[in-house]
Amino acid sequence: WIEPSILSIKELVHEYVIIDQSTYDRTPEIIDNLKENYALNILHIRDFNPDYLEISNKALKMTKCKWILRWDGDYIAREELTPTINSLIESLDPRKYYNIYWPHINFEVDLFHINTKNTLHIEHWLVTRSRGIKFIPVQYFEFLYTPPYHKRIDLSKPLSLHLRTVKPPLRLLEWKYWWEMRKKKLLGKISLYDYMRSRIKNDFGTEDLNEAALKLVKQLRERDDIGKYDVSVWGDYPKILRDYARQKFGIEL
Repeated sequence: WIEPSILSIKELVHEYVIIDQSTYDRTPEIIDNLKENYALNILHIRDFNPDYLEISNKALKMTKCKWILRWDGDYIAREELTPTINSLIESLDPRKYYNIYWPHINFEVDLFHINTKNTLHIEHWLVTRSRGIKFIPVQYFEFLYTPPYHKRIDLSKPLSLHLRTVKPPLRLLEWKYWWEMRKKKLLGKISLYDYMRSRIKNDFGTEDLNEAALKLVKQLRERDDIGKYDVSVWGDYPKILRDYARQKFGIEL
């Protein structure tokens, strides 16, 4: 989703700092093409450090703008995001510091289903740069710490989508075990594929990665917290995602 993710915020951000750990896909090529075709100000760095706390703080130090947006490669902005944020920033006191929160909608398995028990993911996605901000460890995650003089602003409307587990089956299997390795602090100590092969027989009753991946998708679809995405409740899909899904996969949203 890196292409629509980047393009969905191109009218909002002035610079991108992308730290890329992709291995065998076309991510570097896609980023380079976007940079050239859309004249985007992208700093693209290849860094395979397994310590995500270090990686996040590295990216933070490389940013130059007053406002910093934390944006993962599976986030897609709605059209309302840019005018809403620009209007809000213009109304704020430029001498003060802010954390701006809004909800992402969590999509699961495909573009037609969401997590009904954990539908919204809310964090301070946008912050004013200040001397004390940094990423700190919280359980298995890196969390952006901001000093207490930052004022919190909450926006209630979902302004973006998080395509959390919307991946091809094999990539979804990789994602599952990558998170396990991260929690167990095994990243960089054993290859992902060696770890996957050591686990799938026990977890899925097969030694075939593709078969295990399809079984994982089936398990996810059958979970009781996966439900249909209702446009009448949550709003329409962003146009950039509708166009991308149609052109890339032949899917009508």
